[in-house]
Amino acid sequence: MKIESYKTEKLKVEKDLNEMTKKSDLISWIRVALFILIMGLLSYGYFKKIDIFYVFVAVLTIIFFVIVKLHSDIELKIKYKKSKIQVYQKYIKRLNGTWYDFKDKGTEYLDENMPYLKDLDIFGEGSLYQYICSANTIYGKKSLVKHLKQNDYKLDYIIKHQEAVKELSNMQDFANEIETLSYLTKENKKKNINKEIKKFIEVCEDDTPNQVKLNKILMIVLPAILIAVLALCLIGINRTFYFNVLKVVIIINLLLAFLNMQKSTSILLPIGDFYKNIKVYENIFKEIDKQDFESSYLKELKEGLNKDGGSLKAIKELKKIGSYIDLRQNFVANIILNAIVLWDFYCIDMFDKWKKSYGKNIRTYLEIVGEIEALISLASITYVRDDYTFAKVNECDDLKPEIDFKNLKHPLIKIEDAVGNGITLKGQTCVITGSNMSGKTTFLRSIGINLVLSYAGGPALASEFKTSVMKVLTSIRVEDNVNKGISTFYAELLRIKDMTEYNKNKMPMICLIDEIFKGTNSADRIICATEAIKKLSQPWSITLVSTHDFELCNLENDDNINAVNYHFAEYYENGEIKFDYNIQDGRCVTTNAKMLLKMAGIVDEIE
Repeated sequence: MKIESYKTEKLKVEKDLNEMTKKSDLISWIRVALFILIMGLLSYGYFKKIDIFYVFVAVLTIIFFVIVKLHSDIELKIKYKKSKIQVYQKYIKRLNGTWYDFKDKGTEYLDENMPYLKDLDIFGEGSLYQYICSANTIYGKKSLVKHLKQNDYKLDYIIKHQEAVKELSNMQDFANEIETLSYLTKENKKKNINKEIKKFIEVCEDDTPNQVKLNKILMIVLPAILIAVLALCLIGINRTFYFNVLKVVIIINLLLAFLNMQKSTSILLPIGDFYKNIKVYENIFKEIDKQDFESSYLKELKEGLNKDGGSLKAIKELKKIGSYIDLRQNFVANIILNAIVLWDFYCIDMFDKWKKSYGKNIRTYLEIVGEIEALISLASITYVRDDYTFAKVNECDDLKPEIDFKNLKHPLIKIEDAVGNGITLKGQTCVITGSNMSGKTTFLRSIGINLVLSYAGGPALASEFKTSVMKVLTSIRVEDNVNKGISTFYAELLRIKDMTEYNKNKMPMICLIDEIFKGTNSADRIICATEAIKKLSQPWSITLVSTHDFELCNLENDDNINAVNYHFAEYYENGEIKFDYNIQDGRCVTTNAKMLLKMAGIVDEIE
């Protein structure tokens, strides 16, 4: 089983992590001990006037910095291992059905103008987005949202993305590595990483040079004077005079740095804030660069990273600049470096040169990484389940859309609980009856959510899935709005109106309507539902309607409507109601409301 495989891999990484953590703790103690020893030898040599101790101090200091570098490398590996554990943990939770605690739910992406997003649980609590999202960068999440939110798909778009996702479904090691690395951006983030990235991009895309010509001259002339004067001091020529000159130059440098401090910080801070993530992106670019993709879209994305010198070269140079800027965080180092070489001016000049070469491309590079994250998210279902296929999507040549599937399941239901169903419709109306809790609503949502997945290029949870490109319209989770004075019935009327208005375009569409007009009395409901269904029943439309009103099943006999009946049924075992959740031909002939009253304890006996 896949879950056991993920658990095994997770245990291996956890074992490595424990060993690294022990090693890190040991090195930490060695660092402390070395520092104390260096300070002790330095003090002893100073007070005892023993020069040889300074040699020991110099050697131990070099060793100390080597150990600091070693410790830093181990800490990075520890972060990486922790990230890898999180990736495996998400796979395990998807498999055991505990993924509902994933923090990223995508509730903010719900749109009242796109009701199908809520009706089909695309975003929000317990949503498709929450289930599949493995993107960790802001651009990755934006890209995934774009794919799931788009409701005006083109066939070439679908096929292009489907081929990419299909290829990624066979590249799980690559997908795991991208997710692991991108997770580190979350570990490195401050309070508002999105704001930081936005500011960084704005600085990169600003064509205006940050360094004025005078500062460029000063950053060359003043350090050159300082070095020349220092050399004269060391030689011993008029040492007192040149020493005084040296002090003046240092003061001038510090004064210039201080006067420009605010401006320098505003320019360099966004790069400094992004510095840790620069290292992460470098590794992501390397990982992508190693791959030999076959699908045209993935090749296109990889080529985009090689634009104008390439993302790897750009990010390596930016990392170098970032490391220089990072030194500003140390107060002592900042003063010394600005006093000697006008460090802030130097860093700004380097960034201006980098920006001129690569600045305009940095957004594109980050967006490409985000798009690959989104495609991996769409492929993530294939990493945890085997009961999927990639839809055969086609255009409607005769304006009669079709949908044909076998063993279709809802992706958000636990694997062991999901029941597959099959149906074939072509420009038809389908009236679905059935008792309460029998599976009607879940069936409608299963169709809708799998269509959204397939149109985004992802897999469908089915053994076979064939569909035309259609506009998806829904009326499932209809609610009243007290503030706007809209009742449940009127809210549903507005949903149906949207369907009829789009119907006028004579474009392929699919309408998923649950418990049609449930907000009004039975007599009005039957009349309104009949008229609405007749209006929607056009050759270019597939309409699925669930209802408790058996009278609507008579539409099957209307020669003007191409309608069929299906139903879900229940059975009883040991006085308990049972459901098999299998769709069947024809209308329902049973009801269970009275039995449910008894089971709920509301009544003792059924008359």
